[in-house]
Amino acid sequence: MPSFLLCAALVGGGAAAFVGDTPEPASRTLARELSTFTRLAGTSGSEVGAAWAARELERAGFTVELDRREVVLSYPRRLRLELFDSASAPEPALRRGERFDPNALPTGDVPLYNAWTQSGDVRAEVVDAGYALRADFERLKAAGVDVRGKVVLARYGHAYRGVKPELAAEYGAVAVLLWTPSDEDGAGKGPVWPDGPWKPGHDGQRGSILSMARTPGDPSTPRGPSGAPGARGERLRGAELDDLLPKIPCVPIGADEAAYLRAHLADGSADPSAEPIGPRPADATGRTPLGPGPAIVALQIDAPRELRTIVNVVGTLAGSGDELVLAGAHRDAWVRGMNDNASGVVTLLRAAAHLGERAKRGWKPRASVRIAFWDAEEFGLIGSTEYGEGHADELAKRARLYVNTDSGCSGTEFHAGGSPGLIALLRTALERVDDPGASTPRTLWEQWTAKNATPALGFPGSGSDFAVFLHHLSVPVVDVGFGGAGGGQYHTRFDDFAQADRFLDPGWVGHELAGRFLAELLAEASDRPLAIFDPSEAARALAAAARDAKQVETLGAERADSLARAFDALAAAPHANAAARFYAHFADPAGLAGRAWFKNRLWAPGLETGYSAELFPSLALAQRRGDEALDRELASLIEAARSLTAGP
Repeated sequence: MPSFLLCAALVGGGAAAFVGDTPEPASRTLARELSTFTRLAGTSGSEVGAAWAARELERAGFTVELDRREVVLSYPRRLRLELFDSASAPEPALRRGERFDPNALPTGDVPLYNAWTQSGDVRAEVVDAGYALRADFERLKAAGVDVRGKVVLARYGHAYRGVKPELAAEYGAVAVLLWTPSDEDGAGKGPVWPDGPWKPGHDGQRGSILSMARTPGDPSTPRGPSGAPGARGERLRGAELDDLLPKIPCVPIGADEAAYLRAHLADGSADPSAEPIGPRPADATGRTPLGPGPAIVALQIDAPRELRTIVNVVGTLAGSGDELVLAGAHRDAWVRGMNDNASGVVTLLRAAAHLGERAKRGWKPRASVRIAFWDAEEFGLIGSTEYGEGHADELAKRARLYVNTDSGCSGTEFHAGGSPGLIALLRTALERVDDPGASTPRTLWEQWTAKNATPALGFPGSGSDFAVFLHHLSVPVVDVGFGGAGGGQYHTRFDDFAQADRFLDPGWVGHELAGRFLAELLAEASDRPLAIFDPSEAARALAAAARDAKQVETLGAERADSLARAFDALAAAPHANAAARFYAHFADPAGLAGRAWFKNRLWAPGLETGYSAELFPSLALAQRRGDEALDRELASLIEAARSLTAGP
């Protein structure tokens, strides 16, 4: 038997388990099985997870396909980090060295690293660049602090992590160290693991630094899908590929290491918004007295880029019509990944089981329900992007909705984001499920509206597997989850079963709740696929966006008002056909200038934010070419709205 099947057999015997004298919730059983091993994409752990997920979907009654694709990935074969008191110090005050073998069986724990980091051997002084955004580098420049040839200490937050090394390289830095203050997710929040849910000072946040706002998916196949293993096809190599990838080394560090460096900065660059540095005479970790002169970082990293096989697990429950409703969660993880994202996988599996039971009782959905467990999301949305590109014609014709769940459950409080136009659909599903945490009976819809009197879905940028559906294929998306409990486990070694069992969802009430809700949502969407989307709601949201103060400032009051009035008219009298392909009608088949993969002219990920959205990006791009180009693009968007209003 292949090694990955042998491992898969070890993680799921199918026997009932008990907590005390009570059978454990099904979600707890599933979570315990999935989060006991490392599931980094392209490794044996990924294969184990694929076989396990396929088995569970088949048990629920879905027909399963294993979608294998060969893609370029990046692993930390060898990493060494040393912190010196000064340039003359003979020995480092702090040292960390790690190795990783992606071919190991089983896969070992993943070191603290950033996927797609440039390999290198760097020794240089450290500069604290705050959040390492453009404003931070300009602040340092104005203060006379030169980052050229320096290692930049960069705080997580305010933008996607990949923006930070990109800007650092632009300003001349030779490497980046990413960190999170302990008052955000560590000891400053409360007891650290294993005594509490917060991050210990030695661990940090792993993550990709691929530019998702320019080239999501396999960077070696930017113009189309990656093929099956061994298939011949167009692929970027060498300098052409390197041009799309980070230019300098970048690794995460723990809060302890960051505190050491910040306590010993010689250039006065310390970020004033971060937690206090503390007294300079002693190391913030209490281990080594500080010596004279600025701290020096020596970083050696060997992180080659290589072809690996990833596996998307795709299950389908056939419907009676041609339409398709999709849902997905990424299956891969930086280490064991219980919250991110075994929780999303488990809750969708519970939804699949509920739908399968309905089907056994005679229910037949109108639209086929397709549930996917994506691989290599953590490397840059690779599995979902390559699948979406490979099935673009089918999805453009058949898909009516994509439901995403990522870090899907850490409590019982509902939250959602996505394409405007889906509130009515969400309401129907939410009203069918009771809130288990309420002191008096109420539905999840009542729970949501208690916090948001008028719920709205705002314009998502990027950061999860909805991106290919939203920005490339023009399919409406909704990203849902349940929260309420907190911890510092994100992308760490202790994001595991024990963390969820003890702190994030004791009793597994949230996971069971999420499974029931997702089943109701998918059932409702599949039973009325042509009524999923409300174009009036979407048009009202776009009119409000056009009237936003930033748009008025950017476009001018007259242009912003003309765009808003076009959406007002669409909201007041939408044609019936507007619902089916509303967003596709505004898409540009040629894509946005400079990043052709992104077809959505209404919003796109901000180039220097990543996660959050830039509204009306085609107008911003046109404006840079002058008033004439801006007016042409504005007229094109207004005409698109008018043609939907008028109908065929």
